[in-house]
Amino acid sequence: MRKLLVVAALVGLLSALATSHAGAATRTTSNVTLIADPSVVVGTSTLTRTDSGISFTLQTSGLQAGHAVTVWWMVVNPDGGLAVLYAAGHVIGQNGASSFAGSLLVGDSDGFVMGSDTTLEDALRATVYLVVRDHGPANPRTVNAQIHTFAACNPPTLPDQPLSCTDLQLSTHLPS
Repeated sequence: MRKLLVVAALVGLLSALATSHAGAATRTTSNVTLIADPSVVVGTSTLTRTDSGISFTLQTSGLQAGHAVTVWWMVVNPDGGLAVLYAAGHVIGQNGASSFAGSLLVGDSDGFVMGSDTTLEDALRATVYLVVRDHGPANPRTVNAQIHTFAACNPPTLPDQPLSCTDLQLSTHLPS
């Protein structure tokens, strides 16, 4: 009888361990590099994945003080579909270094701006790019839009110039 109780307790313990690991989070850390020169590392990002979504932290440097800067999720779902969604944004301080953080649930389309898909479909198997975008000097009249939307850029200084938004940096997280 005692052996039966010990075996039952071990089976229960193993079942509990298997259940707790099924929903475990996975983390990857990746360099943040310049888009213009991927050999230049300006920071790091950490991506955490669970069955229900993803979250990130990103520390970077080399940004223009006083500029409005955003981070965008560029999610490539396992079926090849692409979704670009808002992740975070703020005005950069005097030293040009900054930290960002955000999360995205599977199926959430808030902040969608473009792509063939509108959501993150599979948090564990998607390839995730974090894109750092400069919206130009923070404009007191439009800064809220600059740090929350994709196309709120400063107007050009010359007649035929484009708006001043520029994708500056990139961090890549491949699925495990």
